[in-house]
Formats: sequence, C-alpha cells, structure tokens
Amino acid sequence: MFSLILIEITKALAFSYKWIEQNIVSYIQEFVRAFEQIIIILAVVIFLLIIVHMTLKHLKKLPNVYSIEIVDIYDRVVVLDGLRANFATHAAAISYSQFYANLYGNQYKFRVVGHPAILDNNRKRL
Repeated sequence: MFSLILIEITKALAFSYKWIEQNIVSYIQEFVRAFEQIIIILAVVIFLLIIVHMTLKHLKKLPNVYSIEIVDIYDRVVVLDGLRANFATHAAAISYSQFYANLYGNQYKFRVVGHPAILDNNRKRL
C-alpha cells in the first residue's frame, strides 16, 4: 500500500514537473535570452556613442591651420621668401616640409606646427 501511494505521488510530481517545465520554465528561458540580447545591443550602442563623443571632442581640439617653421643651422627661426608656409591639412604640411628638406638639404630644418588660427600681416583669419 505504501509503495502504491509513493508511486502515485511520484507520477503526480513528474506530471507537475513536466507541466511547469513546458509552460513556465521555457517561457522564462526565452525571456532571459531575449533580455540578454537586448543588454548586449544596448552595451554596443552605448560603447559606440561614447566612442563618437570622444572622437568629436578630439576633433574639436585639432588645429585649424598648420604651418612650417623653418630653423637655420644656428637654431634661429627664419622666413624664406617664396616658400609656402601655411596649410589647411597636416598631410599637405608634412609633404611640403619633406620636399623643402630635400630641396635645401642640411642648410635648414623644417618643422610642422599646428595652430588654432593663424593671422597674416593684415590680421585676418586664413
């Protein structure tokens, strides 16, 4: 008799366990998976927003104008007539400084310097 009651209790628990697993646990697992994906997507979006913010902040700090500073063999800053010295991009300034260095050899040193804004002789912004 005791074994019959034990078997019936085991069957009832097995049925209730299967019902709970099929109707409750599976839905909770699906919800957790979807929530996990949402958290990952939100983390990626937040990361990208932080990167964009830092990039824009860094771009605002970059110089607007680049100039070539010419130094002679005695470490004095000189101005050579006929040489272009102000540029809008860093790549152009580097290219010209390398060209001038090859042209003049060891007579002068050419250094690229960035400025937020350069004023010419008439005190106007370039």
